[in-house]
Amino acid sequence: MFLRTQKNTALIIGLLWLTNALYAQQVLLNDLSAKTPSANWRIAGEAAADLNEKNNMTTTDGKGTLVCIHATGKYGREYDLIALAQHGDADVELDFMMAKGSNSGVYLQGRYEIQLFDSWGIKQPSTHDVAAIYERWDEARPNGQKGYEGHPARTNACRAPGLWQHLKIAFQAPRFDANGKKIANAKVISVELNGAIVQEDIELTGPTRGGMEGEVASGPLLFQGDHGSVAFRNIVVKLFDKPAPTLKNLKYAYYENVTGKQPDLSKFTPKTQGAIDGINYNLATANKDYVLRFTGILSVPEAGEYTFNTVQQSGDLQLILNNKTVIPWQWWQAQGKAALPAGDLPFEMAFYRNTDWAQPSLGLFVESTATRRVALHAIGAINMDKPTSPILIALGNMPIVHRSFLQAGNQNVSHGLSVGDPSGVHYAVNLEKGALLKVWKGAFLDATPMWNDRGNGMSTPLGSVVELSNQPALATLATPETPWPTTHSQADGYRFRGYEIDEAGRPMFKYDVAGLQVQDQIRPDTEAKYLNRILTLTGNIPAQMQCRLAAGKQISKINDTLYIIDKQYYVQVSEAATIRGVAEGQELLVAAKPKINYAVIW
Repeated sequence: MFLRTQKNTALIIGLLWLTNALYAQQVLLNDLSAKTPSANWRIAGEAAADLNEKNNMTTTDGKGTLVCIHATGKYGREYDLIALAQHGDADVELDFMMAKGSNSGVYLQGRYEIQLFDSWGIKQPSTHDVAAIYERWDEARPNGQKGYEGHPARTNACRAPGLWQHLKIAFQAPRFDANGKKIANAKVISVELNGAIVQEDIELTGPTRGGMEGEVASGPLLFQGDHGSVAFRNIVVKLFDKPAPTLKNLKYAYYENVTGKQPDLSKFTPKTQGAIDGINYNLATANKDYVLRFTGILSVPEAGEYTFNTVQQSGDLQLILNNKTVIPWQWWQAQGKAALPAGDLPFEMAFYRNTDWAQPSLGLFVESTATRRVALHAIGAINMDKPTSPILIALGNMPIVHRSFLQAGNQNVSHGLSVGDPSGVHYAVNLEKGALLKVWKGAFLDATPMWNDRGNGMSTPLGSVVELSNQPALATLATPETPWPTTHSQADGYRFRGYEIDEAGRPMFKYDVAGLQVQDQIRPDTEAKYLNRILTLTGNIPAQMQCRLAAGKQISKINDTLYIIDKQYYVQVSEAATIRGVAEGQELLVAAKPKINYAVIW
């Protein structure tokens, strides 16, 4: 959000929120009801934006997509869209699409902006880039310091213009006393962009620039519409507008030398007992064979169904609420649900430490569809004596080639290889299939699951990942209708022949398939926006051999060389490709030839 003219008028759109069983509010995008909308907003079936032409967005007839088509340089609050429904504490989740060079924003309570911007390819994001918490503004400050308290995204997870992107925001509203005085600032608990956490635990001392004046306990969502073209869909707002249960009058009783799978505490005498502020395992003095029993009152402000989650280690646990067992004796983390009336209810929880093979740990959380998860245990009750620091593989001036297990959808890949490039554009392949599994930008790998303790061999890409295919890139099809193979057949004679490292430190993969020798080079482009892949085939190429460039539910041709796959990524080829229908959707194929050159753009 850049400087714009402030006006008193505002476009109020009747976007009604439909409550479902999960207390999530689905914003209905069937019409723009209430007042006559400004001409820049419309309801459409779908939106599309040009990858290369600035601020070019088009729509198709239908419902379900909210679109702003607006010329740049025409500023004013009257072009914004303000939902009628109000929110306090809330999770906001939506898809958005940016036109090239466009700018927009989502204002929580109409006051605190999460920036939307076409930041594709930006190396170092600023407060003007996507997923930033926009700066506050004070004209009384010296030049160069008028903007303050802005928070850039920790990494740029932006995708290319014309692709749908996913945004998740967890927001805590400011708090006010009975006299209307603010007693706690608003807070952005987290912002997740395209699967990457880019903001956490940011306190907001006041409205960001361009927001509504003043602060309130409840306010509307505002969608900025005066800085260019943008589209939204799948807008869901989950409200947390009910007070959470609390524990009071908590007491404990500590028993030693307890035996048996499910101890009957009526047969034991407490060694110590008394009042306590919160659930905590540190009251025990023995190493094992003890029980800590906690009793008190669970004060429930609002009737409803509540979910209780336990955290325990090296012990069993039981939870009884309102004289009913919610969680029977469990030796590991457990979950229980209870429909509770409003009021003060009897509470009982017991922790039975019957082994000493690990440090004890004890925690209890409660949440509901209308309340965020809160802890009912004391600070420090969940043991963090030996926390695991993440083992991250950082990049230097040369590429990194890393072998490990990888995950592709719900499949584990045993012959995985990840390549991290100093440009910040990375990829992973399955060496058993010659498959390009996934691509991503930003940080490289989290190897904690692989290298911590005994490990499981798995490494995880960091940042925003685009999942591609865990199927062979090359296959010989008996007929045009033959399904694409999930793996190479024995007749293919597939054999991985290793890889060579070039002068820049990048690998070139080699393998044999169908009597051919294949060289596979995957390289970032010069601007580090996408990946080029060149397959070089040597030998007699079978007439029916095809190269599969992409698979998805819907593949659309943009021009003779550019295709868009599920509006999640583009494929650009050196010549026209074929889109064929398959049971799962569509595939993009080209006939195999001595050199196949294409790019994956996201």
